Amino acid sequence: MNRIRTIILTLFIAASLPAASIDLDSLTESIDQIIYEELPEGTDIALMVYDLTNDTTIYAYREKIMCRPASVQKVITSVTALSSLGAGYKFNTRLRTQGSIGKDSVLNGNLYLVGGLDPALNERELRSMVSDLKKAGVNKINGTLYADVSIMDTMYWATGWCWDDAPASFQPYISPLMVHQGFVGIEVKPTVQGQAPEVNIYPANNYIRVINRSITRNDSLGPLTITRDWMNNDNTIVVEGNCKRHQSTDLSVVGSADFTFALFRQYLDEAGISYGKYDWGNCPVMARDISIVSHDLPSVIKEALKESNNLFAEAMFLQTGRIQYPRGIRFKDASKFLQNFVERKFGMFSASFNIVDGSGLSMYDMCSPQFMVDMLSLIYKDRELYTIMYKSLPISGVDGTLKSRLNGKTTLNKVHAKTGSVTGSCTLAGYIHTADGRDLAFCIINEGAIKMVPSRNVQDKICTVLCELGL
Repeated sequence: MNRIRTIILTLFIAASLPAASIDLDSLTESIDQIIYEELPEGTDIALMVYDLTNDTTIYAYREKIMCRPASVQKVITSVTALSSLGAGYKFNTRLRTQGSIGKDSVLNGNLYLVGGLDPALNERELRSMVSDLKKAGVNKINGTLYADVSIMDTMYWATGWCWDDAPASFQPYISPLMVHQGFVGIEVKPTVQGQAPEVNIYPANNYIRVINRSITRNDSLGPLTITRDWMNNDNTIVVEGNCKRHQSTDLSVVGSADFTFALFRQYLDEAGISYGKYDWGNCPVMARDISIVSHDLPSVIKEALKESNNLFAEAMFLQTGRIQYPRGIRFKDASKFLQNFVERKFGMFSASFNIVDGSGLSMYDMCSPQFMVDMLSLIYKDRELYTIMYKSLPISGVDGTLKSRLNGKTTLNKVHAKTGSVTGSCTLAGYIHTADGRDLAFCIINEGAIKMVPSRNVQDKICTVLCELGL
């Protein structure tokens, strides 16, 4: 019995002692060696690692250099959105009216589809709004059907976005009304040899035209291409070439609000709800809600960080800017607000960062590894905010953009971090839980990275060294 007591007392004393100190010389040597031996030729690196448990920097190299953060910018956007809007904030799309519904199932008055910059609005929810209108007893609208997109101006991209990314689904034409995240899916299936393949578009709609010039298994034709005339901002989808197998792609929609409004009218037609005129207009303040579709801020943050969704990040960015500019918000207004908010709220110096958009697509987004680590450290001290952010970040070997990375025995589930990649910059920033129980904040930015895999390998090796501290 005395021996058991002694063992228990020993374990208690050991548990109450501080963790063994990190051998900084050995750590520095290990990371230096990775950089010296593994860094791709022609590239450079800037990084910083901070011990949150002991409140000290344990590694830094070129940590004050301003670099393109790429999608790590989404961390800044998420933090400022949580800090300014609050975790309870909701993105709403509303169906509103000032009119009255008569016994003859006629809505006597105008109906407004009011956009709220909700990035998660989908076609099922758009149908549910029509269903709510039907349940309210409306079969006919005796007034004008309006779409209200007044909370944002007509500039759908931020400064510094690449024009030749126009057809890509990751760079949508942003508006307050965006169904299906501002893109459509096109699926092409081969049929009988020599005949046209089957082409389907999702969500199914009467708005976007498809021209199918492809042929099933005709080797005299070139490879199958699925595109649209993005140079002329045309939504016509053109399918050409030899269809040998099932292929699919996603393409952005020009005028996402027009597409959403057209789809809503299509659903009204399908539900047997008639209307006369339709137009764009501002909803009166005193109108009442018939239907509301909502998505909360934490779910938007999770999608922005886990899956690196640009639209979700930009929706947060613009919503945050609306605190100061509630109507007709512009990207440059949101940029100004967030820049000032970060300086004022977190005490950061503008010389260490430049915020242009919410996603990191802009060529003018800049930050230093030290700035990012300082931001991550501030989040760590706010337990409510940290809990939301920590759960939303990709987890090594588990999910998100880190699902297939850092999945070894010592790194699995130990790294919660945001990835980022644009031509010339490969980034990784977040938190590491070490083998000896420490929490670290880190930021690694590889500059001059054209091919991402070699740079990611360097990042992963550095993270492995950090995860294994204390082994």
